[in-house]
Amino acid sequence: MKEKRLESPEITQSFASELAKKIKAGTVIALIGNLGAGKTTFTKGLMKGLGYKELVKSPTYNLVEIHETEKLRVFHFDLYRINSPHELEEIGIGEYLEEENSICIFEWPENAQSLLPQPDYTIEIEHSDDEQLDKRYIRIKL
Repeated sequence: MKEKRLESPEITQSFASELAKKIKAGTVIALIGNLGAGKTTFTKGLMKGLGYKELVKSPTYNLVEIHETEKLRVFHFDLYRINSPHELEEIGIGEYLEEENSICIFEWPENAQSLLPQPDYTIEIEHSDDEQLDKRYIRIKL
């Protein structure tokens, strides 16, 4: 497991943008962290690194945001409000996971572990305890 300290949201996005160069179709990414830790900030950087130029927002109320780049469709899920695996089955989670030329990013994957495949990347983001600083600690499991 690699660990890195990131000093700001901008550095978090830059780090994620660099990681995007290693991402290929079929990749599943699990983002783990408390509310406000920086999961969506990380996703914004990842999308920028994939060449996406539109707004990236948290899919909290939609459950999934779909972003299209030249080469990939990116399904960005927020499973925070999922109460049962049945809810994911209803939205066709299997179809998203099987789509060619796509990647899936899951915020709060622990809420649906039984339905999700083993992620290719598990990104744990922890916000610094120091309220004066906007630092994050990122751990990556490959």
